[in-house]
Amino acid sequence: MVYPYTLIIVFVLIVSFMPKRLTLREMYFSVGIIGFATWLGDVFVGDVLKAFQLGPSSKTYIIDYLFVTIIPPAIGLIYLNFLIHTKSLLYKWMWVVLSFLLEWGAVLTGYMTTKGWKTWYSIPVFVLVFLVLVFLVFLPLHLKILRPEK
Repeated sequence: MVYPYTLIIVFVLIVSFMPKRLTLREMYFSVGIIGFATWLGDVFVGDVLKAFQLGPSSKTYIIDYLFVTIIPPAIGLIYLNFLIHTKSLLYKWMWVVLSFLLEWGAVLTGYMTTKGWKTWYSIPVFVLVFLVLVFLVFLPLHLKILRPEK
C-alpha cells in the first residue's frame, strides 16, 4: 500500500512547486472537470463493468478515494500547465506512456486488481484523452471559456 501514498505525495509536491502557467481560476476549474471525468470513467469501468478494483480488498478505503481524487487531476494539471500549442507530438505521447506506466505500477504493486481489463487496454484511452480530447477539443474550448477576449 506504499504505492498510492507515494504517488499522492509526489504529485501534490509537483503541482505545488511547478512554475505556474495557468491562473488559479484555470487550475480550479480544470481540477473540477478532470476530477469529474475521472470519477465518471472509474465508476463506469470499475464499478458498473467490474473491470478493475482499486485497493487490496473489495471494500473502499479513504486512500482509494484520495487516489482517484488527487492523481488524475494532478496529472491533468501538470499536462495542461506545460502544454502549449507548439508542443511536439512527443510531449503528448510522453503523457500517454507515463499514464500507462503509473497504471501498470498500480497493477504490479497489487494496488489495482484487473478483472477482465488488461492494462494495455488503457493505452487507447490515454491516446484519446491526451492526444484527441484534451488537445483538439477540451483545451481550446476550456481556455476560450476561462479566458474571455478583452
